[in-house]
Amino acid sequence: MSVPAPHLYRKIFWRLMPVLMVCYILNYIDRSNIGLAKLQFMHDLAMPETAYGLAAGAFYLGYICLGVPINMLLGRIGARPGLLAIMTSWGLFSAALAFVTAPSQFYVLRFFIGVAETGFLPAVLLYLSRWVPQTFRARFNGVFLSAIPVAGFIGGPLAGAIMAGADGWLGMRGWQLLFLLEGLPACAIGFAVFLYLDESPEQAGWLQPEEKRQIRDDLAAAATGARVHTSLWPAFRDRRFLSLVAIAMAGSIGTSAIGLWLPTIIRQTGIPSVFEVGLLSAIPNGVAVIVQYLNARHSDRAGERRWHAAGPLLVAAAGWCVMPLLAKHPWASIAVMTVIASATFAFTGPFWSMPTAILSVTAAAGGLGVITSMLGLGSFVSPVIVGWLSDQTHSLAAGEIYFAAVLVLGSLSLLLGVKRSA
Repeated sequence: MSVPAPHLYRKIFWRLMPVLMVCYILNYIDRSNIGLAKLQFMHDLAMPETAYGLAAGAFYLGYICLGVPINMLLGRIGARPGLLAIMTSWGLFSAALAFVTAPSQFYVLRFFIGVAETGFLPAVLLYLSRWVPQTFRARFNGVFLSAIPVAGFIGGPLAGAIMAGADGWLGMRGWQLLFLLEGLPACAIGFAVFLYLDESPEQAGWLQPEEKRQIRDDLAAAATGARVHTSLWPAFRDRRFLSLVAIAMAGSIGTSAIGLWLPTIIRQTGIPSVFEVGLLSAIPNGVAVIVQYLNARHSDRAGERRWHAAGPLLVAAAGWCVMPLLAKHPWASIAVMTVIASATFAFTGPFWSMPTAILSVTAAAGGLGVITSMLGLGSFVSPVIVGWLSDQTHSLAAGEIYFAAVLVLGSLSLLLGVKRSA
């Protein structure tokens, strides 16, 4: 049995992860910048909170409608051409948000951004599963997925600066320039990724023959003895897989809640400046980057996934229960939101190591597509529910309790459905 060589996977890490993280940072900035842009365009377009919730959620309709077929296609054509198509498409659609003049146009463009992005995360996770054995998978996934809070850490202050400092340039509002300036770079990066990445270790000229052999042996050893589905449909009868779908929906709702509502939560504590809101939104995301990595690293060292995924979501649920009591207390709200963000993002690394542990490469593309589609369903419905609750109660308190309940249910589904680490 081949023993994984840490120095080899450090080499792979530094070759692949920086460029993949840049891609995901751009991805999440383009997906979530609507949360801060909302503070201007809600007035300009006369949108109520329910309409904003629908516009935010329309992004995930693309996941629901096309998640499985797109990911099955990506599994066949490979990561390099797939990422090129994905990144150029989402970049163009995101930039086009700068020119909307009515809520209906927001709905349509957000839907097509979702269609373009639906294959990105599964494509990268599947790509990494062809390079990295389970022994190191949570750490790789955790670092990659830390791009989400990194995007919040960078994107919040950047968006605040653009909206406050560039408002009126070229006859455009700050939120319009925000969408334009943050959307177009994805197109250029997509071409760079196509030229830079190797499809598999066998095609990597920067690896020695013995290193390629080591990776093959490590991947084969990790699969030996595991109860792995080689096709997708039997997985639907596996309680473990269905539990993963359930907690994926909960985790996605929790993650999107931070991106879509954190600026609003900070604004409602009495901070009027959009620039200050952007700066303060960086604090929860900055701390979350560190906690996310530490949880993923501990999960790899302990060889445990269930509690490293479900436990943080239970902590985040407790935080959401406290938030209604802090609506007028800026620093207390930011402190609790830091706990919520850190716990929510900490779930991601261990969790996303689990699907590829029970699905072979053959089934993993479709299985990740199913999970992506279902988390899209939750993330589509959730902003609409929270927007409607906000319009009815003129407060986010009911929505915050809703987030807590979802995270508790998702955590319990994993703990009850998976009796041991996948």
